[in-house]
Formats: sequence, C-alpha cells, structure tokens
Amino acid sequence: MGNKSSEIQDLTKEKNQESNDGLYQSTEELLEDILKNKSVKHYRQLQYLAANHMNTILKIRYVLNPFAFVFLLSGENQFHLILETLDTEEATYVWHIEKDTTTLKNNLEKVSKELNIIKNEGRQIYLENQPVNFSRIIHDYSNNKKGFILWRDQLEEKLY
Repeated sequence: MGNKSSEIQDLTKEKNQESNDGLYQSTEELLEDILKNKSVKHYRQLQYLAANHMNTILKIRYVLNPFAFVFLLSGENQFHLILETLDTEEATYVWHIEKDTTTLKNNLEKVSKELNIIKNEGRQIYLENQPVNFSRIIHDYSNNKKGFILWRDQLEEKLY
C-alpha cells in the first residue's frame, strides 16, 4: 500500500519521497484545506466522513482518478471503506469489511485493485461484475440540504 503505483495514495509517505514544496503534511491537512471551499460538490459528505473517520486505525487516503478520498468508518459489526469524490457526480462507493484489523489490511489491498479496475475499465464494468460486500449511495442533487440528509441516512443504514 503506500507506494506511488498504488491507486490508494497517502500524501504523508509521498512527502518523504519528494521535495517539501507545495505538499501537505498529511492527507487530513489537504482535505481540511479543500473543505475551506464550501462550493465543493460533496462538501457536506466529505465533512461528515472526515468527522467520523477512524484515524487511529487508518489515515485518510486519496485516489487520483477521479480525485476522491477514502475514509474508514466503523459500524456496529463491520468496518466500511468509503470512497467519496470531490466534485464529480458519481455515487459514494462503500466496501463492507469484517471488523478485524487483519481482514481490514487484506481488504485494503483488494479495494486498491478494484479501484484500478474502475480506473482502467470503468465503473460500469466494475458494477456489472457484481462486487461482493459492496454497495453505493446515489447522490440527489435537486436540493443540497435535502440531498445530504438523504445521503447521510442511507449511509447510516449501511453502517448498522
């Protein structure tokens, strides 16, 4: 995980490999800076996910194409890896993982491979293969506040 060829990136590790110019100390710092702009399409979703992220277990990660963040939320019986894009009109992707750190580590590698499939072959191909322990939440853009509340309610149903 953590190397530059991996789809799930960690800016902290990259920072150690490159010059300090223009890089953030952490992905959390990058996200915090991005969220200063409230006009980001998924501002509320990203803010909610960041507030509930299990940072003691996993650092927030990011994906380059489309630019998105990967969060870890803990549900009653499972962990949930959640991919949320910054500004594209794509669904929130949720991978459900047994609540065990070894299983989580193994699934991080699996999800990284699945993100490469999405990147290289497209979302439709990925979805047609009916991924296991996976769900998504479709965004409602008709009303920002209502859309966020619907999204949050759907996410919380998946968590418990």
